[in-house]
Amino acid sequence: MSVEPQGLDFAGTLRAQRSFDAAWLVFNDHLRAHGVSHALYAQLPSVRVRSISREMIYHATYPEGFTRRYASEGMIDHDPRAHYCESDAEAPLYWNRPGDTLAADPEARDVLGLCEDFGLAFGMTLPLKGRSRLNRSGMGLAFDARTLAQAEEILAASEGAILSAAALFHALAQTPDIAADMIRLSLRERECLLWSAAGLRNKEIAFRLSIAEKTVEHHMASAMTKLHAVNRTHAVARALILGLIAP
Repeated sequence: MSVEPQGLDFAGTLRAQRSFDAAWLVFNDHLRAHGVSHALYAQLPSVRVRSISREMIYHATYPEGFTRRYASEGMIDHDPRAHYCESDAEAPLYWNRPGDTLAADPEARDVLGLCEDFGLAFGMTLPLKGRSRLNRSGMGLAFDARTLAQAEEILAASEGAILSAAALFHALAQTPDIAADMIRLSLRERECLLWSAAGLRNKEIAFRLSIAEKTVEHHMASAMTKLHAVNRTHAVARALILGLIAP
């Protein structure tokens, strides 16, 4: 199978990045060259007791007004495309194709209406396998298309390139350093989580790291917030599942 030079250049440039933001920028530049106008990349636990909006960790290039209503205000919780990423599906889910049943209930129709209001009616959702079966990942890629015909043209010309780029980016984003950078965990926060996973209490972690016990408490509280964890144990579990800490 031949690979286009542009794809090889992208792969090499992406692998050379040492931060999540840098890799995200390279990835989105490549997507735009293939007809993708906006992207959302998210991870969430496969076993959860809270809504998607409260559990997921994500980055997006969607308009601020859309992202606020969709993610921060919880409309994603009613999006069947988001729930598709929680299934065992592997195939892409295409938006707004004739005969789809995405708008089966009023709340789902509200989500799709919001997408149309922001010119995000066409695109595809990609379920992605995480490092652990306890973690789910997915992408929502909106096409630079106003009609179904334009969306189909983008798919005909670039579907392979888009899927390959998404797989490469996801693989890089799953590596420990890039994954930690995505969540903005500091080195100290990762160290405190690691030693907590080993069974040490705050006082013992403080002694091992030569810092004050209050500083350990601060780092653990900060890590809990960034990981959307409800307590210390939950934070450690999420860090392990996401591959953020390792011996």
